[in-house]
Amino acid sequence: MERTDDTSPISERITRHIEKMMLSGNGAIEAQYRKPNGGTASIFSDPDPLGEEMQFSPVKGLVHKYKNRVLWKVSYRCAAHCQFCTRARQIGSSEGDLSGADIQQALAYVQCHPLIDDVILSGGDPFFTPNKTSTILTGLSKISTVRTVRIGTRLPVQSPLSFRTKPLEKVMELLHQLTQRNAVFILIHFNHPTEITGEVLAVIRQFRNLGILVLSQTVFLRGINDRFEILRDLFRSLYFSGVIPYYIYRCDYAKGLERYVCDLENERQIMTHLTSELSGIAVPTYVADVTGRGKIPIPLNYWTLVDETRCTDFDGRLIDLNMR
Repeated sequence: MERTDDTSPISERITRHIEKMMLSGNGAIEAQYRKPNGGTASIFSDPDPLGEEMQFSPVKGLVHKYKNRVLWKVSYRCAAHCQFCTRARQIGSSEGDLSGADIQQALAYVQCHPLIDDVILSGGDPFFTPNKTSTILTGLSKISTVRTVRIGTRLPVQSPLSFRTKPLEKVMELLHQLTQRNAVFILIHFNHPTEITGEVLAVIRQFRNLGILVLSQTVFLRGINDRFEILRDLFRSLYFSGVIPYYIYRCDYAKGLERYVCDLENERQIMTHLTSELSGIAVPTYVADVTGRGKIPIPLNYWTLVDETRCTDFDGRLIDLNMR
């Protein structure tokens, strides 16, 4: 039975950059960061739908789901709090803060598992805690089996002027040094074309000038970007700016995120239309991040007799996408 919660799962936190866009009447931005008026229907019960802590965390901060790569949650802290965050149970909490010993233990884990050649820094936002991230990058640079480093971030969208500060300049220099021996990718989370401001484009150019490849990630959000025209403009703008659209996710079925989840068939129609209209490199892969199983591509409408309510994961196990 549905029930109504009086509060959304995470606190409100915004930056001056976001506030400026809100004051200009940008409803698509406000809807991502403001709590809803009144209660929201609570349908989902799982606060950790991806099973990160329960199944895949061998040491504090690391999520080791796939044998050759790890996700490293540098902290639970961000410059602004997206109300649709999959990690709503954690964001803003000090529980994810890593001590020096925690970082060394995680580095030792990566060192002792030579199959790990790909490390993804996430959180929270790694650029929001630049000193911790600098320590981690320095450590990773000494592990020969690590070949690729990725950083998932929203800071360029939430506070682009932060990239002019000394701590972040140090991180950028470390990333530039890493490009001499590793593939380095920055994955920036964009949900709406109005997020691509002049200040944001300057940060993108800063990354690219350092030899860092920039990709984007997007989440389908009901009432915000679940229209063909909006996503067409977003992905075209990113593509023309030298950013490769990487993934577009179905919103995770995490407790408290119900109001953001879109109609699945509408998403498929939009992605089919985008694939027909845009250059291939400008269309992200459309996936559902299935509980504890991984990112499963969702079929488009080019094929008939597709049951979009069920899929199999990478191990052949049947998944009900309605229940996840």
